Amino acid sequence: METTAQSKSRSLITGLLTIALGVLAVTSVGVVLHHSSADPQPKEYATIKGTIVGPDGKTYPHAFLKDGVYPDPVSSKAHGTCATCDGGHPSWPSYGPYTHFVLPAHTYVTIDLVVYDSGGNLNTPYFGNVVGTVAGTATYDGVTKANLDPTAVEHTWTLHGVPTTTQDPLFVNVPLPMNTDSEMKAYNDDPTKLPKGHIVEFSFITGGKGEYLWNCEYPCGDTSYQGFGAVMGSAAGYMGGKVSVI
Repeated sequence: METTAQSKSRSLITGLLTIALGVLAVTSVGVVLHHSSADPQPKEYATIKGTIVGPDGKTYPHAFLKDGVYPDPVSSKAHGTCATCDGGHPSWPSYGPYTHFVLPAHTYVTIDLVVYDSGGNLNTPYFGNVVGTVAGTATYDGVTKANLDPTAVEHTWTLHGVPTTTQDPLFVNVPLPMNTDSEMKAYNDDPTKLPKGHIVEFSFITGGKGEYLWNCEYPCGDTSYQGFGAVMGSAAGYMGGKVSVI
């Protein structure tokens, strides 16, 4: 029969083991969260070149950056030169060579994107509209437009942030025009030969400092989740990234 002392000793050991396991679990979660919050995405810092008068009549620093959208990760140069290394995905489309953009606060920002991928139908036609840019428009190969045909969109660049009391709201959506089957033929025959691509330019004005996310709203993932699986949901740095306003 177990004595009272033995019972107390066993209870103490059980309690200590429970605490130890709890500490281990918390530590493991901390390690996972730290790893998840790491920032391996290549950064591009906007370059300020002079000033410009905004639509509100105020004069702002004028910052510029350039990026692209590609039908594969190697062409994007955002993932190295080996599409299959480190769990890479050779068939995934990708922005590149940058997916983390660093912008100055209270600045008129102009972004140029050269886009090389095919496309199709948006799940939600709303994202065929240009939203949050200066004048509510973007230029497509030099032609100013406020929207694109939602059945002929390549990807979107959609910038947003979780509403907080500590940073200014910032929402921008720019649909990107698809390259047609004929424009993609050379690439489909030989993935080293990109199509000519389309040039998209748009501008918006940043507020105060903050951390934001951008993503694509075109269903370019696999067939799960209405086209939003795989590249759309399992890895940052392909069809999603960050914007830091500093």
